[in-house]
Amino acid sequence: MNLDTIENKLGIEIPNDYKEYRGTDLGKEKNVNFKIDDWLFWDIMTTVDKTISLRNKGVITDKDFAFAINEEDQVLLYQKSKKSSTKISHLDEENDIIFYAYSLTEFQNFEKTQRLIEEIETVGFQNQDLAGIINCTGSLFNYAFELNTSEYDDNFSKKRNKKALELFFTTAERGHPEAAKEIADYYYYQDKVDIDKVIEWREKAIEFGNKEDIYELADFIIDEKVEDIDRAILLLESLFKEQWYKERAILKLSRIYMRGTGDKLNYEKGIEYVKICADSNNYNAISDLAFYYYKGKGVEKDVSKAYDLLVKAENRIIEKTGSGMWGDFITQLEKELKIKK
Repeated sequence: MNLDTIENKLGIEIPNDYKEYRGTDLGKEKNVNFKIDDWLFWDIMTTVDKTISLRNKGVITDKDFAFAINEEDQVLLYQKSKKSSTKISHLDEENDIIFYAYSLTEFQNFEKTQRLIEEIETVGFQNQDLAGIINCTGSLFNYAFELNTSEYDDNFSKKRNKKALELFFTTAERGHPEAAKEIADYYYYQDKVDIDKVIEWREKAIEFGNKEDIYELADFIIDEKVEDIDRAILLLESLFKEQWYKERAILKLSRIYMRGTGDKLNYEKGIEYVKICADSNNYNAISDLAFYYYKGKGVEKDVSKAYDLLVKAENRIIEKTGSGMWGDFITQLEKELKIKK
């Protein structure tokens, strides 16, 4: 089956960088190690079958092109595939699609990039030759990310951070979403937060495809520019179809309405949202609902119900994290309700 026939069968154009990366090996499987995962790149016939199967299951759209899988059955794909596609998405175990790599050249340059990262400490970044990755946006970003240091680390270096920031700007100008996020974080963590710059670069990260920054921007507006609360609400509502962020967005909206953030007090909406989230076994939502019943806030006061919910939340968080959070308050409620343990 030639490429024209395959493209007709899939109803898409196979991205050029994928064809260049696979070269004459399209008919063969290929094992590739990248970051922390071992990926199996399917041969082209399997790629067609797997892509169509995932489409038929409704997991990906009829414009997407899946091409590799790891040991946990997570898939790499191009979303809304077109001839010039480069950004690679990652379909995780819960069928959430998230940004993964900027292009397949990151796979090609992985060992080279890792070597440069390891040499930061031994050779020194000032003496390194980045010519081999300078034109690969994803590889250059990965190097910059490792070059950047935290003031809490033993290797904290203002000089390293200055160079990393330069590289973040370089890669962000080429459309790398995580680079834009790093720049937004830079402006956020200054002694005086540059509100306009944080918003500008969060917006760029969103434009480039980073879903995480939709939530982060909404959260930032709530904390730093509450007069734009309506925009924050719209951003959070836009995440309702994103499984990875849905619960966090709903819970954040509930708290906006329950607390009256930005003059948006609305107990009816707040309780509706927290119940939706609690029904998904989100322990933070369950504990919020418990406190609302305890206080009689938006619901009729019911200490017994508050106790049952808080015990449920405590059991859930222990199950998920190994430690509890509300033990002292549960003991207090047991005293109020005269429950003997």
